[in-house]
Amino acid sequence: MMSSPFPVALAGTAAPTLMWAHEHEVEPQALQQLRNIASLPWVEGLRVMPDVHLGKGATVGSVIAMRDAVSPNAVGVDIGCGMIGVRTSLTAADLPDDLHAIRTRIEQAVPVGFHAHDEPVDLRRLRPVNGSAGRERLKGADAFWDRFGGLHRTVQQLEARARKQLGTLGGGNHFIELCLDESDQVWLQLHSGSRNIGKELAERHVAIAKTLEHNQRIVDRELAVFLAGTPQMDAYLNDLWWAQEYAARSRAVMMALVVQAVRDSFPEREITFDEGVNCFAGETRVLTGAGIFPIAELAGGIHELLTTGGRWVKAPIMSFGKQRVYEVTVGRYGEEKVIRATGNHRWLLRAKVAHARDEATTQDLRVGDRLAYAFPARVSGMKVDRASVARGFVFGDGSLCGKQTRARAIFCGDKDESLLPYFEGLTTNCVRDYGSVKVLNGFPAEWKTAPVATSSHPDIVYGWLAGYFAADGDVDKSGRPSLSSSRRDHLEAVKALATSIGVGTYGIRTRVRRGIDGRDSELHVMGFMRSDLDLDFFVQDEHRARFATGRGAVERKGWTVRSVEITDDVEEVYCAVVPETEAFTLEDNILTRNCHHNYVKTEQIDGAELIVTRKGAIRAGSGEMGLIPGSMGTGSYVVRGLGNPASFQSASHGAGRRMSRTAAKKRFTVEDLAAQTAGVECRKDAGVVDEIPGAYKDLESVIAAQTDLVEVVARLRTIVCVKG
Repeated sequence: MMSSPFPVALAGTAAPTLMWAHEHEVEPQALQQLRNIASLPWVEGLRVMPDVHLGKGATVGSVIAMRDAVSPNAVGVDIGCGMIGVRTSLTAADLPDDLHAIRTRIEQAVPVGFHAHDEPVDLRRLRPVNGSAGRERLKGADAFWDRFGGLHRTVQQLEARARKQLGTLGGGNHFIELCLDESDQVWLQLHSGSRNIGKELAERHVAIAKTLEHNQRIVDRELAVFLAGTPQMDAYLNDLWWAQEYAARSRAVMMALVVQAVRDSFPEREITFDEGVNCFAGETRVLTGAGIFPIAELAGGIHELLTTGGRWVKAPIMSFGKQRVYEVTVGRYGEEKVIRATGNHRWLLRAKVAHARDEATTQDLRVGDRLAYAFPARVSGMKVDRASVARGFVFGDGSLCGKQTRARAIFCGDKDESLLPYFEGLTTNCVRDYGSVKVLNGFPAEWKTAPVATSSHPDIVYGWLAGYFAADGDVDKSGRPSLSSSRRDHLEAVKALATSIGVGTYGIRTRVRRGIDGRDSELHVMGFMRSDLDLDFFVQDEHRARFATGRGAVERKGWTVRSVEITDDVEEVYCAVVPETEAFTLEDNILTRNCHHNYVKTEQIDGAELIVTRKGAIRAGSGEMGLIPGSMGTGSYVVRGLGNPASFQSASHGAGRRMSRTAAKKRFTVEDLAAQTAGVECRKDAGVVDEIPGAYKDLESVIAAQTDLVEVVARLRTIVCVKG
């Protein structure tokens, strides 16, 4: 395929506008719409995809980068509209000559058009897409619907309808298809959005935006915007993210129903389904507000996850079925760890030089790539709580007594004795002197058996960490602080506590030591980030002096890729679905992408933080997988993004319409529809003439116009198409 002759600049626009289409190919009304968008004072740049055509307010096929503003019509009324594809173990040779029965089964399973389920789909009855895997993806429904009460007050009466429409196709350009790839493997794919509830939410927020003072003088009030930091923007984003999640859940439900319909069509066969998403093996540990846990244990729930900028956000973690995994070995400070992830998982990178790639898939990682990281923001104004210092010291250097119902503090030598003032007033017992050892009794047993809770006041957490560090910590000559313990679980608890107050830690290393009895035992060591501690943290004079004078400590926060290897392991994988930022943090502060595609997010454009919206466009970052569909029955392309910064890392969402629905009905007949969909099992009646392939742009030309934006992975040919 020849290289793309694009982009070309659109003349007469206030903000820089690049197009992956020629002006003569775009209807005049759409060109004027693009100039209207570019005239908004908040727009920093506009990118136009080859599927461009007239839309309401904002043009379909537009990618808009705004500073501190967003236009609801730049997202559209079908919030969260997107694609999902599944490759099956079936081949063309397995299919019957007449595919009508399969289409009928799908249409019976998934309501189309204005229809809905008679009752909300019972998710417990859905058979997973991949054997015992996949069901977790549909869990967390209770927490999701609990958020409905927080949506715009005027949609509260629509909850019952929204529940019944979850897992339904809708109409327009939405579809469910069976396709064949170049090797005659059968794929299932579907295209849908947020149904009526997304439309209702969008229209209400557009109406609100039109009333705002700053929108009264813009060229087209259909482009009315919300400004960052305002209650109106916050309310819109809250509803937007809910609707995007609704759309994603709806596609998951539909795909499970379609899969079951296909299984029922082949009762004698065991069919497997391979979803092309980006996920982690179950043992991968994730940083949460409640601690660090294997991702498999978190599946099905809503959790507080660390995202970009050190912020905590609530998001679901789901199972995405069984997939082949790679092993990624990363290193830092002589420490190595292995993370297992699917080949298409997206990793965020720290560019070594300007304009270097900032993202790569597992299979495209290179030795030496530096992974991005995230640390929680340190709680400001923290002070060391003195009573908590005492408790932390007992945890490290104390013991149980009185039939293990009480705890005591043990002070060995002058260094430990310097902590005695922290214990004043905490017990009525007196210090007992045993030569070089002093003992103080009368503390609760839990002081020795359990750390403080992560939900404790930050001063208490900081003080407890300071006391434990005084007992078992060390500051080397370069000023680098570290904590040692014979029990790894103690350091795991410390890591969680430090994270809860924004104090960074390094990974836990284990070494073998020989005791005075000649036996070997394990000693676990974990370092602290110097920049997150202050002198008050070090209650031992020696520790404080070394920390204050240390100058040689290097603080390396990120991990570097050492190797990437594909394995033969096919197992259940998991990922988070984080709104807005599309990123969450693994153990040891590795920041990574998630599986969900959003249409409003903050991105770095030429060094500036801008709000990017995509309407009729998809994100096509380096290595990101996507589906670009054509029209009714013309198939789709599986593509991999090239991360072209000129397009704001975007590509087309589909072929795009070349005429309106009204024009299509006037121009084409049922006979034309039958001719243009020959060989495809689908509706061929007057009710879908407006979706005829001739009403859309040529898919091959649309793909050819963006060879600098995406590379083709596979071409899918439609054999069954279900329309609303």
